[in-house]
Amino acid sequence: MSDSTHPIRSYQRIFKPDRRVYAIDGRRLPVPGGVPLEWLGWAFCSLVVVLVVSQRSIFFAVVTAAVVGLLGASSHGWPGAVLGALAGFTGTLLAGVVLDWLDWPLRLLIAPGMIATLAGQAAPDGRPAHRYLTSWAALRMRSARRSLDCAIGAEDEAHDWAPKVWVAPDAHSPVLHHGKVRGPARLVFARPVVAIPGRRRLIVRRADGHRLRTGERLAEVIELDEGQVVEVRP
Repeated sequence: MSDSTHPIRSYQRIFKPDRRVYAIDGRRLPVPGGVPLEWLGWAFCSLVVVLVVSQRSIFFAVVTAAVVGLLGASSHGWPGAVLGALAGFTGTLLAGVVLDWLDWPLRLLIAPGMIATLAGQAAPDGRPAHRYLTSWAALRMRSARRSLDCAIGAEDEAHDWAPKVWVAPDAHSPVLHHGKVRGPARLVFARPVVAIPGRRRLIVRRADGHRLRTGERLAEVIELDEGQVVEVRP
């Protein structure tokens, strides 16, 4: 226990504390606070990726291009898929050339250690980096992303939100109450109604027993432009 305070970025840091390695075979590691297992995992994965990329394998470049192309297609369609595939293929080969130029201590020790340190410190959305990347990739790779039984469109894609509002009598209120709708909107009535022009608005009443006057009209569908107002009166 300590009297000093430290900011906590996520409650997961409290309920899921970091697991660390302090000693191996009874010999204490010369690292204050031990080495987190997460850091070891990132370092090992980074070392494997560095070894594979430094070989400048065409097969690995094609696999990387396919993965990046799928990610680009999920958010930007076919243009994103083509650009992502080209960027993944050329980026993998260029990274292999750069890694091949480095000496082995930089390539096999310092580079994986730096990647592991940066990944261990990053906490986007308050989550560990590997969990964030896993959920982000799963969301982008999913063929049909849906929410509330509706398809989720691609990023930066504009959508028209047109909710349906039902107004009807019930057991507690057999008479329709007043309603007001501001455009843009499209109103569909189950029965013909009378549309009466008013001051800066359109008044709608039931057509039963109503005698049409000048300027009034019967309608079942009313289209509203931006800023137009319809007031429904019983």
